Amino acid sequence: MKKTAENRYPHSATLFKFCKEALEIRYEGNVKVIDQDVGAILGYDPADCSHWKKGKKNIRALATLRSIADHLAIDERLLIDIASGKVGLEEAVFEYRGYGAFALQGRSLENLKKEFFKNPSRWQNDGSTKPFEELFDTDRPSVVKAAEAVVNAGKFTEAPIYIPEVFKLYPGITLVADDTIDRAVKIETEGSGDTAKTVIRFRGPEQRPFVRFLLAKELFKHLATTQHANFKRFAESPAELLDIQANIFAGLILIPGKLLRNEVEQIDSSIDIIQQLAETFWTSKALMNQRLRDYMEHLD
Repeated sequence: MKKTAENRYPHSATLFKFCKEALEIRYEGNVKVIDQDVGAILGYDPADCSHWKKGKKNIRALATLRSIADHLAIDERLLIDIASGKVGLEEAVFEYRGYGAFALQGRSLENLKKEFFKNPSRWQNDGSTKPFEELFDTDRPSVVKAAEAVVNAGKFTEAPIYIPEVFKLYPGITLVADDTIDRAVKIETEGSGDTAKTVIRFRGPEQRPFVRFLLAKELFKHLATTQHANFKRFAESPAELLDIQANIFAGLILIPGKLLRNEVEQIDSSIDIIQQLAETFWTSKALMNQRLRDYMEHLD
């Protein structure tokens, strides 16, 4: 039998790692995922599974990727991007996890309510007794106004929005490309309150779509905690709520409603709309899909 070089197909090896992490996320740590569980997705025996893991087996056929997509309940386009090397493992896992909650609802809301009524003092640091509905109101209209104020301040009139240009509007926060950090984004803050200075390092020099989203989120949190004029009302938001508000803000900054409407009016409807918009706004297809639904619901 002809020997095959180790890791001959590195993107296939990355796909294997992604599938394993995706299964671990699905089982929420309650089940130990082993290599054979990944191989079972495609009905592979241990030998084929080992070849896939080590990059000795090329996984590129659309039918095969479709089988994986069906098993993991994800968009097969993400798998195609992994298999072709367009998306790395870290970004792929981020895309699979999703861009976080954009509203308090479902199980997360119920769990938060239970925790609140068990221990309300955890969120009442100032001695107040705000009801749950008031304390955890996302106040989306105010987030929209804050995002619009940023877009207007930067005079951004066309897509894509350049995140470094957004950061330049606020001297208290600095953006630095650093390819030595061990994570996509690293935050360093000195001081507290309205005098805090923040340095955000991102693994660069290129800003991948998910990194752009994370940077926009951190900008919101910095402006909220330093009580910038347009963000003071978010300074007292509980951490759980602040993260959701930051998600909403990031979506609005990367894909402003007015610019989205303009692009949709000019788009070629005979071609994948989500793909076109994602390329125009420099976002992932997953975020664009979510933001488009968000826009259709709120029209902002």
